[in-house]
Amino acid sequence: SQQEDDLRALAKIMDFLRQFYRGTLRSGQTLESETGIVVVGDVNPGAAVMANGSIVVLGAVKGSVYAGLGGDDSAFIVALDMDPIQIRIGNILAKSPDKPFSRRRIRKKVKETTTSPQIAYLKDGTICIEPLTKELLSDI
Repeated sequence: SQQEDDLRALAKIMDFLRQFYRGTLRSGQTLESETGIVVVGDVNPGAAVMANGSIVVLGAVKGSVYAGLGGDDSAFIVALDMDPIQIRIGNILAKSPDKPFSRRRIRKKVKETTTSPQIAYLKDGTICIEPLTKELLSDI
């Protein structure tokens, strides 16, 4: 019937919308997805995004991101600013190097930096993070 078709169409739309999260994830917050997910916002230190598929962050990744949790080695992670504490794709986990800690407070000039979107993917059992290019996307 028409009503059943409408309900099925609405269910498909709702499933699609569940793949998007709008907002900044703060320390202690975890976002999980059974598929891939698009985050429109930042992933702050102490926050985590976990997905069975790929993850796209339209913002900064400074927390932890785990893609391909079901063992999907073809999953990838894209972010406008990629600086994760931890990153995992499939069964491969990587951590960012410890940043040097300075006891002195140093006032730094804030300079405008233009960071390009980056993509993290598995290649020969290693997580590679590179600038996002059209050519690289076609290879994945």
